[in-house]
Amino acid sequence: MTGTPSTPAQTATPDPGEDEAAASGDLDGAPPATADRGPGAVTRRRLADPGLRWVWLAGAVLIGLQLVGLLVWSAHLWSRFDETSDMGTFSQAWSQIATGHLNPYETTFPYNYPHYGYPFYQSHLELLMWPLALLYFVWPHAIDLLVVQDLAIAGAGLVGLRWALELLDAKRHTFSRLAWVLGAAVLAIIVLNPWTYWTATYDFHFQPIATFFVLLAGRDVWLGRRRAWIWVVCVLACGDVAATYVVALGLAAIVSGPRTRWRGLWLVGVGVVWLAVVAAVHSGKGTSLDISYGYLAHHPIGEGLGGLVAIGTGVLAHPSTPAHVLNQRREEIYKYLAGVGSFGLFSGIGFFAVLAVLFPTALNASATFIGADAAFQSFFVVMFLAVGTAQLLAWLSQGDRHAHRSRWSTGLAVLALALAAVALTQTIVESVHWTPKARQTLATIPASTASALSRAAALVPDRAEAVVSDGVMGRFGDRRWLYPYIDAAFPDGQTVPLFGHDVYFVLVPGAGVEVATPQQTQAAMAQLGALGARRLLSDDGVYVYLLHPKAGRRELHFPAS
Repeated sequence: MTGTPSTPAQTATPDPGEDEAAASGDLDGAPPATADRGPGAVTRRRLADPGLRWVWLAGAVLIGLQLVGLLVWSAHLWSRFDETSDMGTFSQAWSQIATGHLNPYETTFPYNYPHYGYPFYQSHLELLMWPLALLYFVWPHAIDLLVVQDLAIAGAGLVGLRWALELLDAKRHTFSRLAWVLGAAVLAIIVLNPWTYWTATYDFHFQPIATFFVLLAGRDVWLGRRRAWIWVVCVLACGDVAATYVVALGLAAIVSGPRTRWRGLWLVGVGVVWLAVVAAVHSGKGTSLDISYGYLAHHPIGEGLGGLVAIGTGVLAHPSTPAHVLNQRREEIYKYLAGVGSFGLFSGIGFFAVLAVLFPTALNASATFIGADAAFQSFFVVMFLAVGTAQLLAWLSQGDRHAHRSRWSTGLAVLALALAAVALTQTIVESVHWTPKARQTLATIPASTASALSRAAALVPDRAEAVVSDGVMGRFGDRRWLYPYIDAAFPDGQTVPLFGHDVYFVLVPGAGVEVATPQQTQAAMAQLGALGARRLLSDDGVYVYLLHPKAGRRELHFPAS
């Protein structure tokens, strides 16, 4: 409650327009009792339908159990060194900030060569990393970031479920028991969809955290709470990618009804302005606009706002180009839609999530970004499609205020049940197919290799420069000068800098999610031997070399092989 507490009589007396709004056909779905009504407005909504309250309790238990499972799984991945260069990037910044380097330098992004890195804030302007660094003083290991991510993933599921149930509860359903059946279907979709588990399996990223905050913001926008802007600030602190989530939320709010329209306009404006701010401070380099989307402009482009404008202009001038790419990748797009039942696409909440986030992800020049490995890129879309499913089902199943069980309203209710059943079936089918693949694809390091990697990490001093195979370098992120060995990514080979007197190489040719092939890694090992590097470890497929560069030598080139 805010303002003057309501008396029992006040809460029991509905607003004159509430009953009419609840029975209307708006896709708005905003609970009438939470509309802005001055200082005494109700800002916390209790689910009126007893069946939905039981679904909420069941959901809290199931998602709580899911969280426990995610935490155990993250601990397993950490212990096995199944953390790649993305984890290395974030743990490097996290540990630097925590140890007093407040402007951390990112050295793990190889595509910026020959500059060998840039300040971390210039990657995506992920300002939330600075307060997250305080966790170092609780437990000084980067597994803290995985714990935060797991909490955000489970939190997103819980907030998404609550929002979905409130959308269902806001409508007068044709049959009294229909709401909880639809709510239970949405709960199952949220818990079973495979992309939650893929997101949790692949390193740490800010996208799940941003999704959690934007769901809080969206729910509060639909409830008419000013507190939504606090969550919007938190979303923007997760970086430039998260700003597109705010734009998507704003567009959904605009089309969902008059209750949310003006807030939606503000949200779109705030998201666009933040993207301009990111460009103004020379951030956004992690997106690599020219490499990722320059083909859409049909001419070379720069970074920042000018690059975005050029891409947008190119899309408008040559719409056949993005249409062709989206058609080529339709199966990749479909797997995300089907993973949460597809039908959320036909709601305002789900449609604009797909339009503003999933389609741009699919249009990246590299198909990797729409692949299963990069499910974290689409986690926001998955959660909003689940909520959008509830929005659509709520609209279909609402009662006819003129004839509570007319033939028309009964038909729509049956349609809602049918769509819920089909959506849940889709989710189950996709989950059976995709969920086990997360472990098979991203958790590949056996215990013996992990033990050898632990010994390798102990051989590399904290302050030394280290070049580590991309697929296992996440656990080495507490080193300030850390570079991935990722030779296959470059047609002319890879160049790494040589800053220190001692440069350590940790190479794993046969395990981990590697970009370089085993043959390329073995060729690099042979090259290091020819340069006089000393082998410190050769155990269970893990090799550690120590190289003392000759005076004046500042880089080492691994030729393409």
